[in-house]
Amino acid sequence: MRNVREMLLLGAMVVLVAPAEAQRPDSTRMMLQGGFEEVSTWITKAAELVPADRWTYKPVATVRSFGELVAHAADGYNWYCGNATGRKVEWSDAVEKGRTDKATVMAKLKTAVDACNAVYRTGRPLELLQNIGHSNLHYGNMVTYLRMMGLTPPSS
Repeated sequence: MRNVREMLLLGAMVVLVAPAEAQRPDSTRMMLQGGFEEVSTWITKAAELVPADRWTYKPVATVRSFGELVAHAADGYNWYCGNATGRKVEWSDAVEKGRTDKATVMAKLKTAVDACNAVYRTGRPLELLQNIGHSNLHYGNMVTYLRMMGLTPPSS
């Protein structure tokens, strides 16, 4: 998996050398939608993979539990995609600071993913790209947690 900086540079190069037809806004939107679909699917599958009794797992005491990490991803979706609509949305840790059991967070994650999917059809591209970067960052954290729990990440 490439890091976000490499992906942005590669994307910029594609735009510079791509024919005019490939630079249409709908092509950009399709690439953004594809990026979000990929990472949000990995996050959702990772969350589904971890048994409910392991959602309190922390590799060390100074980091988020697995459940808090998934909840943080949902909070991120709410913030980035909310701002991509043009509204000024303040950051909220409501999901992460609430109940972080599997059933509660999975429902909130699904709601956040569904809301983001709708925004990727019409939202502002910069915020949507930032959402993909933030999501990939935390999916990378989840990969580490999964490996430490003896589980195989969905992207492997």
